[in-house]
Amino acid sequence: MEDQDETGTRQLRHIFLYLLFPGQFDPIVTTSHKGSIVRAFARKFEEDPAAFNYQDRIALDRQILVIREKLQEEGAAPDFSFYDSPYQQVWRSSKGVDHEDHEQWYQEKFGEARVWVLSPGEGARAWGEFQEKEIIAIGWDWLGDLRDYPNKEAIHERIRELSGKENPINDSLACYEFVHEMQPDDHIIAKSGRSKLLGYGIITSEYDYLDKRPEFKHIRHVHWEITGDWPLPKNQWLPTKTLTNASDYGQWLQFAFGLMEDASPPPPTSPQPVLQPYTRLEAMEDLFLSEAKFDHIIDALERKKNVVLEGPPGVGKTLIAKRLAYRVIGYKIPERVRMIQFHQSYAYEDFIQGYRPRDDGGFELRNGAFFSFCREAADNSDDRYVFIIDEVNRGNLGKIFGELMMLIEADKRGTEYAVPLTYSPDAKPFHVPANLYLIGMMNTADRSLAMVDYALRRRFAFIHLQPAFGTDEFSNFLNGMDVPEELVNKIVDRFSKLNERIRADRANLGPGFEIGHSFFCPGDDDGDFDESWYEAVIRREIEPLLREYWFDHPDQVDQEIRALLA
Repeated sequence: MEDQDETGTRQLRHIFLYLLFPGQFDPIVTTSHKGSIVRAFARKFEEDPAAFNYQDRIALDRQILVIREKLQEEGAAPDFSFYDSPYQQVWRSSKGVDHEDHEQWYQEKFGEARVWVLSPGEGARAWGEFQEKEIIAIGWDWLGDLRDYPNKEAIHERIRELSGKENPINDSLACYEFVHEMQPDDHIIAKSGRSKLLGYGIITSEYDYLDKRPEFKHIRHVHWEITGDWPLPKNQWLPTKTLTNASDYGQWLQFAFGLMEDASPPPPTSPQPVLQPYTRLEAMEDLFLSEAKFDHIIDALERKKNVVLEGPPGVGKTLIAKRLAYRVIGYKIPERVRMIQFHQSYAYEDFIQGYRPRDDGGFELRNGAFFSFCREAADNSDDRYVFIIDEVNRGNLGKIFGELMMLIEADKRGTEYAVPLTYSPDAKPFHVPANLYLIGMMNTADRSLAMVDYALRRRFAFIHLQPAFGTDEFSNFLNGMDVPEELVNKIVDRFSKLNERIRADRANLGPGFEIGHSFFCPGDDDGDFDESWYEAVIRREIEPLLREYWFDHPDQVDQEIRALLA
């Protein structure tokens, strides 16, 4: 019920809760009425009305129950209603909170226009462009022109098909409202997250779809009247949705516009900078890779479009994969990077497409993670996308990739090589677009894994990553984290020697089992980087790994631990 649509069905939450739990909930069907009741009776009982969170609907219901109990203690009937006299007069006429006052304020300020609340991208990252070009825009670029869809249900079904989301109610509603419900002369409030207002303006154009834009292709033009930076107080919050019709929230709107139109508003913030290119220097920071090695990996990605980063545990495969992804894309845009993890039960149906049971019985065809991501990339051919597969050698690769084994080859990307899929042979043939890149990660120290499928190995460039204990970059990194010089030398010396012994043990281990440097890359929650920190890493992380390596030689493990801690 908390996830109910906030437009046409918002009253259902209040109705259902009262029907299910009439002893705990009152038959009041609007949040604004509940808020007015709490404010008015807080004054009556000499409490601070500002002490309550009027945006927390559960907290409101609890406070209504408290008020009911207090009034009954004063003699109110057990079954009294807040709409009975004299109780209605208390909260209806309470100064400054009368619902009719809010409606009158709304009519005087906006007339018949609607008021919308919009997020300019994740973290408001597009706010700078929105101000500069006087526009508003939403994502879901891979849907194409929203005017091509006959109704909201068609948009909903297309998003479900392409994104893999089970029930994308808010996504489809935002797209439908942006193209059909929103009108010129409506008002728009820009927000950041749930706790900050950025400004407001008036919509000046109809909807348009600009395919040449790199992202946020669904746009409308806006005249921004006020821009700035207004954090909300702790008892106020904003909806998490990308787009919300706030026209019915007169009380909140009066507060929000009052905050932004205060006689001495905060100085406007500088527009957020246009997205900056993700440079090689930025990508290589704290990776402990040489420039030649980094360029070699990028060249392999550009040439093969598929690489696998292989190496022992702790060499930073995940971090390197993310940095490579942003460098290939050219910008740090998390929305264009998708990561999954293979495991022994991962199947073609999870990766590409397959039938899955429905909650109401029967089965339905659902698209897998890679299928949906490929469709999104194909719909945005001017942008680059990167799909990352962790533990790529844990799954049955031949079964997971199926007919995609051919399509992922660099020279087989495109519609001319499209093939019908196993579960939808009559649908539009499927292809892997040329603007999508694959990065796999493989732990060479996992004994339980079979060899990588040779057919897959031929289609990927395999890049071996090694521990960085002997590099100047690693030592400089620890020094920069205020790790004592003596301890840095100790880590480098002892783990370099340990890895030598692991490499030399060809009978049990070998180079694929070395210990990686990331065990000693301090995290944000780590305390002082001293001997106790070093010992904790040895005892909690290194020792269990060594006991797994030499599971049949416990004495050797004891000897290695003593050497590391000496």
